[in-house]
Amino acid sequence: MFSHHLTLSREIKEYAGLLEGVVDLHVHTAPDVLQRAVDDLEYLEALREVGYVAYLSKNHFTETASRAYILSRHSGKVRVLGGIVLNSPVGGLNPSAVDKALAMGAAEVWMPTLDAENHIRTFGSATLPTTSRVRSFRSYKSAGGMIRILDDSGELKPEVLEILELVAESDAILGTGHLSLQEVYKLVEAARKVGVKKILVTHPHFKATRFSTEDQQRLAGMGALMEHCAVAGYDPKELAEDIRRVGPGNCIISSDAGQPHKGHPVDVLLKMIAELKEQGISDSDIERMTKRNPSRLVEHLL
Repeated sequence: MFSHHLTLSREIKEYAGLLEGVVDLHVHTAPDVLQRAVDDLEYLEALREVGYVAYLSKNHFTETASRAYILSRHSGKVRVLGGIVLNSPVGGLNPSAVDKALAMGAAEVWMPTLDAENHIRTFGSATLPTTSRVRSFRSYKSAGGMIRILDDSGELKPEVLEILELVAESDAILGTGHLSLQEVYKLVEAARKVGVKKILVTHPHFKATRFSTEDQQRLAGMGALMEHCAVAGYDPKELAEDIRRVGPGNCIISSDAGQPHKGHPVDVLLKMIAELKEQGISDSDIERMTKRNPSRLVEHLL
């Protein structure tokens, strides 16, 4: 079984005011080798009623641009977007895989996540404590993992530079994944030099990628946007303060949902928005971070 077939917990009218026009650039939908709350078709059914503009389906193990193309032909007004995460199943830091995914319309290229050296050092393995697999992976303990984008001298590996050039040529989004802070600084600096215009610092409140407010400000000053997500254990008060200090113009809000224990991704996003509003984040800033800012990143695909 790929998904748990979760349904929305409220009436549609309770979502429409805040969520109509949303672009969620970070959703984990089935099919996947990890259990997910909903599959793409179930998710789309809800989004059409709520009034989302688009979502980006993320998978740690395989590209999603090809299925996004098919889904978008049958999704009504909702645009489905895909991408590729550079973990071991796609060859890690593999320019060829990136090139092909971009040719199929990938909206975002993420640096390694579960297989990143930084992730494995944080959690002890290429997984998360809360994930549940559809079945056991034969290669789970024996292959891949511990991917680092820097060489022994602390410089970006040649294949990373090639990937950045491909991202720049396609005007795609670069996601920092689960890299260490040192790696992220090097990556953002190099990306800007080769012409990457759209950089998302992936969930800076996540345990493996927990970056200080000051680091978020510096990265924003280098041209990156902070992608704030409903990661496990996030503190709405701390998140709201970071948004104020970094600036809503330098942030987007994504759900990073799809894990069954979190609930339906639409409910997850609505809860996150409600908590930020309780912390004094204005409706106009919420709209900017959930609608206008993410829309600009993918406007050529909408």
